[in-house]
Amino acid sequence: MMTLAFSELAQQELEDARDYYNLQQENLGERFKEHIKESIDNIQEFPLLYPKINDVLYRVVVHKFPYSIFYIVDENRIVIISIAHQNRKPFYQVD
Repeated sequence: MMTLAFSELAQQELEDARDYYNLQQENLGERFKEHIKESIDNIQEFPLLYPKINDVLYRVVVHKFPYSIFYIVDENRIVIISIAHQNRKPFYQVD
């Protein structure tokens, strides 16, 4: 299995969304994080399965929450670039 890395942005977005959902309803943020983990597990198992949105960037839509995970595949590693709310930023550019 490929190694996994998170950008600082993705880590911050994940924590912010979890905190927001926990404020809305008890344990909702934890359920959000579980859905993110399931999506990331799928990415690790099938990294090239999901649609590319440009030459290097892939996108996975998270089930039950309006979020997408954007990632790149680099040799033996998957880098999670962003965990973005779908209504805020439709995609991210990778340098």
